[in-house]
Amino acid sequence: MDIRVARKLSINQAKEYGILPIYEDEKNVYIAATETPNNEIIDILSFLFNKKIKLIYREKDEILELIQNMLNFKMEDIEAVIFEEAIACNASDIHYEPEENGLNIRFRINGSLTLVRKLSLEDYQKISSRLKIKADMDITEKRRPQDGKLFMWCKDKKYNCRLSTVPVIYGEKIVLRILYSDRFLTPIEDLQFTREQQETLSRIIRLKNGLVLVNGPTGSGKSTTLYTILNEIKDDDINISTLEDPVEVTMKGINQVNLNYKIGLTFVEGLRSLLRQDPNVIMVGEIRDEETAKMAVRSAITGHKVYSTIHTKSPREVYLRLEEMGVKGYLIKDALVGIISQRLIKLLCKCKEEIGVIDLNGESIEIYKKRGCNICNNSGYIGRQLIASVYHIDKKLKGELSKIYEKEDLLSNCQMVSSLRDLLLKGVIDYYDYLSILEGEELNED
Repeated sequence: MDIRVARKLSINQAKEYGILPIYEDEKNVYIAATETPNNEIIDILSFLFNKKIKLIYREKDEILELIQNMLNFKMEDIEAVIFEEAIACNASDIHYEPEENGLNIRFRINGSLTLVRKLSLEDYQKISSRLKIKADMDITEKRRPQDGKLFMWCKDKKYNCRLSTVPVIYGEKIVLRILYSDRFLTPIEDLQFTREQQETLSRIIRLKNGLVLVNGPTGSGKSTTLYTILNEIKDDDINISTLEDPVEVTMKGINQVNLNYKIGLTFVEGLRSLLRQDPNVIMVGEIRDEETAKMAVRSAITGHKVYSTIHTKSPREVYLRLEEMGVKGYLIKDALVGIISQRLIKLLCKCKEEIGVIDLNGESIEIYKKRGCNICNNSGYIGRQLIASVYHIDKKLKGELSKIYEKEDLLSNCQMVSSLRDLLLKGVIDYYDYLSILEGEELNED
């Protein structure tokens, strides 16, 4: 019996119907039953598993014994099974969401949430208590949000995780963020930049000072890019320090500072302190306010290499946002040496469905939409692809920054649009996603 499969049906349902799911493959789910269930039960099973139902007939006593085995299954085992499933799906987050009649568990896979199972509220109480204890949280406090860190294990491998709780109507919603530290130890070549962008990025990295900003929405891989760069440049003769909120991945050879707002250790205060620590390279987790922006620019001008992230849609908006934060244009021009604007685009599963042919730049191409199958967990997607625009702000480009309000094509997202078109030409992205990204991200097709 696969407990992960068995747990998809509640114990009360198993007893009432006299059945128990015992295992599944890509196409079928196998149900132990004393007799053929009625159509209503078959419909419930079909909805739960979205697969063909295969019956395996067993004696009533044998099924009751299987149900008892499921009852004896320890809570830590359920917790481990859920985590193992998340790792197998390459999920970035596990959402535990209590409702009136049970607990929904959803995984964020390829940027989208997918419902993977339902548990009882009794199971939820036990799981939430165990997770909060592991994260060194107050298990009696359920009225206020809490944050913590913990380790989880899967197949003898340790994973750093962040835990966040927030009170909702039927309890506490819990989100477990899984930090895959090995992803940050890959070569820059594996980040999926184009060859030209890799060459541009190499030129930016070789510079001894200046400000490099990575921009994009939440979940676009900004942290991965920054950590990969730091891992690439770290050496015995370089002092690298980071300011993070919080530290996501610990890296050898790098001095990482975890911000603590309760004691006044903010980005600004941390940056002031690090500048007295003889740094070569400083990574600031995010430029959020005027004071941090001004200090990051000042640090870059005074001989340090500064890396950070900023929430804007395009390379052009990076410059404009810094000006909005009160940084003078001539200081931005002196400090800024690189901009990396990026997105992660969901790739279609092989079950994709052709929907027609369109003309793109004089070329007829087949277009597709997502469909969904067992392999992709009915999402229609498998994996994601980076698209980006990378700019080295060299002497020539610095000279043009003063005209940024006149030249709308300066620091455009044209590289990103080109990569997006290439993916559409290859038939690996959903056509409607393509249109949505162009509109939502305000990318110019011209």
